[in-house]
Amino acid sequence: MITPQPPLPTDPPRGRVTAFARRRPIAAFLLGAYGLGWPLLTLTTVTGWGRTPLGVAFTYGALLGSALVVSRLADGPGAARRLLARFLIWRFGVARWALIVLALPALTLAIAAASGTLHTPTSGWPAAAGSYLFQLFVVGALSVNLAEEGGWSGLVQTRLTNRHGLFRGAMLTAPLFVAVHVPLQFSPGWTWAGVGVGVAALAVLAPFFRYVLGETLVATGGSLLAVGVLHAALNASGTIDLPGGWQSLPAVVVLALVLGVARRIRARRSPHALPDVSTVQTAALAPASSQDSAS
Repeated sequence: MITPQPPLPTDPPRGRVTAFARRRPIAAFLLGAYGLGWPLLTLTTVTGWGRTPLGVAFTYGALLGSALVVSRLADGPGAARRLLARFLIWRFGVARWALIVLALPALTLAIAAASGTLHTPTSGWPAAAGSYLFQLFVVGALSVNLAEEGGWSGLVQTRLTNRHGLFRGAMLTAPLFVAVHVPLQFSPGWTWAGVGVGVAALAVLAPFFRYVLGETLVATGGSLLAVGVLHAALNASGTIDLPGGWQSLPAVVVLALVLGVARRIRARRSPHALPDVSTVQTAALAPASSQDSAS
C-alpha cells in the first residue's frame, strides 16, 4: 500500500504578492500605476468624460494608492504612514522655497523676453500672478501633483536615487514617468505623427525635469511637499499668457543645468556640504522603532 504524500505547502496568494513587492517594489508599483492609470487616462482623454473624477482616481488611486500599498507590502507596518509623513516636511529654508515656487515662472518669463514673445497679459501682471498662484497651489498641487509625486518621487525615484545616485536615479525614473503619460497624447483629433511628436517631446524633457525633482528631493531631505509643489510650478508656468505657451519647457532645461552646475561646484569646494543622497531614503524606509526613538 502506497501512503499518499501530503500536498506540498504553497504560499497563499497574499504571501506571493507580498514577496513580489519586497523583491521588486518598483515593478509592483508600475503594475498598479499602469494597470489602473492607463485605462483611466485613456478613457478621459479619448472621450472627454469624467475628467475631474477620473483624474483624481488616477493620481490619488493609481499613483499614490499604489505607492502606499506597495510600501506597506514591501517595508512592513508603518511604511505607508512614513511615506505620507513626507508630505509634512516643509522646513528647508526660504531660499529653497523661493526656488520651488518662483524659479520656473521667472525662467519662463526670461525665456519669453529673450525670444521676443513677452508681452503684458490682457488682465495685467497682478491678475496673472494671482492666476499663477491659484494654478500652482489649488489646481496643480492639491488636485494633481502632490499625489502624483507621492508615487513617482516617494517610491520610484527615492529608491532609484538611493540605489544609483541622484543623476542615474533621475534618468531611470524618466522613461517610466513618460510611459504613464502616453494616453494623454490620444486627445480628439489625434494622429500618429502628433502622438510621436508628443511622446518624443516628453522623452526629451523628462530627464531634465526628473533631475530637478531629484535634486529637490535630496536637498529637502525627501520632502514630497517640495517636489509636488515644484511639479505644479511647471504646469502653472505653462498657463502664463504667452504666445505659443512653450516657454516653460526650455525653462526646465535651464533650471536643471543650473542646479547640476551648482551641485558640481559645491562638490568641488566642499564635498561634505552637499546633502547625502541616503537622506532621501531615511524617511521612507527607516524601521518604525528607529523613527519613534528619533522623535
